[in-house]
Amino acid sequence: MTFPKTKGALLAVLALLSGEAETAKAQVGADIESPAADLAAGAWLLYQHKFMTPDGRIIDNKAGDISHSEGQGYGMLMAVLANDKRAFDLMWKWTRANLMIREDGLMAWRWDARENPHVKDTNNASDGDLLVAWALLRASQKWKQSDYSKVALQMAQTISKLATAETAFGKVLMPAIYGFKAGEQPDGPVVNLSYWVFPALEELAQASRAFPGRALVKTGLSLVRDARFGPAQLPADWIGLSASSPKPAQGFTPQFGYESIRIPLYLAWYSTDHPDLLETFSRQWKRSAGTKGLAVIELTTATATAAMPDPGYRAVANLVECSLGRPVNIEEVSNFSPTDYYPSTLHVLSLMAIAERYPTCLTGSL
Repeated sequence: MTFPKTKGALLAVLALLSGEAETAKAQVGADIESPAADLAAGAWLLYQHKFMTPDGRIIDNKAGDISHSEGQGYGMLMAVLANDKRAFDLMWKWTRANLMIREDGLMAWRWDARENPHVKDTNNASDGDLLVAWALLRASQKWKQSDYSKVALQMAQTISKLATAETAFGKVLMPAIYGFKAGEQPDGPVVNLSYWVFPALEELAQASRAFPGRALVKTGLSLVRDARFGPAQLPADWIGLSASSPKPAQGFTPQFGYESIRIPLYLAWYSTDHPDLLETFSRQWKRSAGTKGLAVIELTTATATAAMPDPGYRAVANLVECSLGRPVNIEEVSNFSPTDYYPSTLHVLSLMAIAERYPTCLTGSL
């Protein structure tokens, strides 16, 4: 379905979903002004209807309905944009009760209803921690609740202390506290650039001088520029930093895949100042447009190994074109219908990024 582009139509759709027009009015914030923001808020309502349980758990339907810290963070961010405090508080309550079981205040990365206990691996995922901290910070600013920002800054401080490392390339964000350091991987430290949530790092740095967000951004941008491999000149999902230059990490498939597609999303969301970096992704996607379209790319040969046909992946490509000042397929971006958790998430995030950074892109007036 093509989601309605006016607030009145948006409310009508939510009323159909919920059966209560007054609830619909309460959930769509009065501060949503642009068509892109309206679309993002409306997409959240459909996303919530498919992926959020009544107790606030975001489910990954392609992974056995597990939940993870990343998904909770994404859902909380969407709820803030849509001014949906009720859903936000449900997600935050579930997250605190079920994932924040570590003594350091970060989250276990994975929860599975089929397992006993539901959390068997208490290691964290640093991007999930960043996303939840960012969502809490934004929530504190929108709803004037200082308790949210207090937790956000505590999490940021712990991420800085336990999940960053100094390297020859600068300060890096480790994917987790355990498992990726020098000594834990043959070419460690091993990093994943899709964990660099650039706008989150910047906003947390603005909120706390002690958080090294800008140092992490600086290193991340340098790695996006330097960690380009093979004929496609794209970053690998996993990158080893033990050598004098970044290399695809040992023990991981050398590919630009489902993880790395978030790199241009976060980069375009963060800033308009790096078109050269974003152009790399745009060029590759245009080269493959006549074959499989967006695809997982094996970097040694630049071979497409798996198609990525879902509209959510195309939404990221359209966001990149927005960032480069080019016309986009407005209908394709606006047409949000939830499919599977991950591409649907990327679709809503792309709409959010367009709403915040490129609000005229979907009006046809760049």
